[in-house]
Amino acid sequence: MRKKILGCFFLFFCLTSPVHRAIADDDLEALRKLMGDIISVRVEQKTTMAEAKDNIPPRQSDQWDFKTGARTLTVAYTRFLNHPPHFTGNHPSLTTGDMGVGFDGGSFHYWYRGNAIRVRINGADIMAAKPAKLTGAEEGEEGRLRMVWELEEGGELALNFTVPESGQAIYSRIEIVPGDLFIRDIEIRLTCYPGGFAPAHRLPSHRWVVTSNGEWDIPHGYAGTNPEVPIEKGMDWIFYADKLQSKGSLGLLVNVEEGPYGKVRMSSYGQITELVYPRETRHIHLAFYAFETENPVSMQSFKTSLEAERKKLKNIH
Repeated sequence: MRKKILGCFFLFFCLTSPVHRAIADDDLEALRKLMGDIISVRVEQKTTMAEAKDNIPPRQSDQWDFKTGARTLTVAYTRFLNHPPHFTGNHPSLTTGDMGVGFDGGSFHYWYRGNAIRVRINGADIMAAKPAKLTGAEEGEEGRLRMVWELEEGGELALNFTVPESGQAIYSRIEIVPGDLFIRDIEIRLTCYPGGFAPAHRLPSHRWVVTSNGEWDIPHGYAGTNPEVPIEKGMDWIFYADKLQSKGSLGLLVNVEEGPYGKVRMSSYGQITELVYPRETRHIHLAFYAFETENPVSMQSFKTSLEAERKKLKNIH
């Protein structure tokens, strides 16, 4: 990439120097193409708004499409604008499990566009209480998106996403700036539907979760108690799939140095991952993956990539 940038500046200097003042149209087009290649991930934002009515605040949905060379990945955010200047009544920002921040694009859709990630601090769902006060996206070698929520006592919660040129992952870095707020506990709650939404259409499923400590499943027709998959400190990856589907498996990677632990609450439909962090945690790194290949191939690919992905996740800023 550095050579590409230097090449752009060299070509620009040559074409704009007095010796080359008469620039041909095809030379300018070549320069535009070369400069355009520097932006490896482009971002397009779409916004829709439903007006306030019947004492319900306006509802806004934003979609950021990260266009990489391989695919288009989407981060979506739907919420009620329940604070001034948009609304002065008493109404939550998120009212259902279909609202919030989620992902889309191929199998990333199964991380759920409506509500993939929630953050709880001191038992309160921060994202459900109020909308983000700031959202901004950047395009370049990587695509980036930042959302910020206000906390009590002058604190802030920031949710940052990074999409690489490969389009193989969505990296997330969560920042907690407590201000004067005393933090007792921190929990990240993730929702996914590996293999798709078949049970919502009364079709069978066979949900399957694998970690470094074993595997758990819920076969079609299972009538027992839904298993809870333990996530112990020192474990850093989870693979989610459905054995009745040929694709649509998902992966999650965490940074073990940040000390998370928790569980996956399995069901025949959605899988809820609960990650608890030490109360002094100020940065949380997560990596989300989605696969189009058959489950055994996807799991092997995921496990083979872990060493390299761990390094990438630590360097996300």
